[in-house]
Amino acid sequence: MNLDIFKITDDQIKSWNTYGYVYSPNHLKKYISQYIISVEKIESLNKKNRESLFYYEKIKGVPRLCRIEKFLEDNKFLKKQILGENILGYINKLNSKHFYLYKEKINIKFSGGSGYSAHQDATAYHKLKGHITCLIALTEMNEKNGCLYISKLKNNNKLLSYDKNGCIKQSLDKKLLWQPIIMSKGDCFFFNSYLPHKSESNRSKGERRAIYLTFNLSSEGNLRNEYYKNREKSLNLNKNRISTIGHFKGKNII
Repeated sequence: MNLDIFKITDDQIKSWNTYGYVYSPNHLKKYISQYIISVEKIESLNKKNRESLFYYEKIKGVPRLCRIEKFLEDNKFLKKQILGENILGYINKLNSKHFYLYKEKINIKFSGGSGYSAHQDATAYHKLKGHITCLIALTEMNEKNGCLYISKLKNNNKLLSYDKNGCIKQSLDKKLLWQPIIMSKGDCFFFNSYLPHKSESNRSKGERRAIYLTFNLSSEGNLRNEYYKNREKSLNLNKNRISTIGHFKGKNII
């Protein structure tokens, strides 16, 4: 088996098997300019000409875009990349199993943009037996502009105590050891259902953008359309949220 094609090293396999994550620097460096241009094109689409779902938060009283969901059909380049060798192919090889795209989103933090409380993704997608998420850095991601923080737990395959919003209980959050994942444009970070993670607000003067792609085992079926139907129902019942769990710290605009 030639793993070099997918840029998977022995250390990355060990990290995946032990902690449930893989950091792959420069994974998409060759294509990152096209990624950025493609996201800009999606952001410029008006409501009548897009399938994407846009969400906004108030920053200093001004509406600012904070998330885009369900953008796959709005950009041919991104669709080809996501379902191609560099992302889905890599995930299949890393796990020695086949996966389907479950959902896709773009998280945007303008200066002053809000962060996300500590959580495990398994609470948001509890019907899945297991899944993997790929984070793609479209800008630099650091402690000042609200990068991802993770807590490394060996052989993490269970849920931690969580509250009514689906977030890790604050008393436990304070006890976990958190480390920032500093990323450059084009880096990728792959993680499983149980890796605890969170992020803080953007305290820089610039913008921070990242794509998050979640994949489910193909043995569970192609569930993307079903997910977005159920997601719509969930948000209609929880109009103050931008996700199926209440981890967003900002004040979203309904």
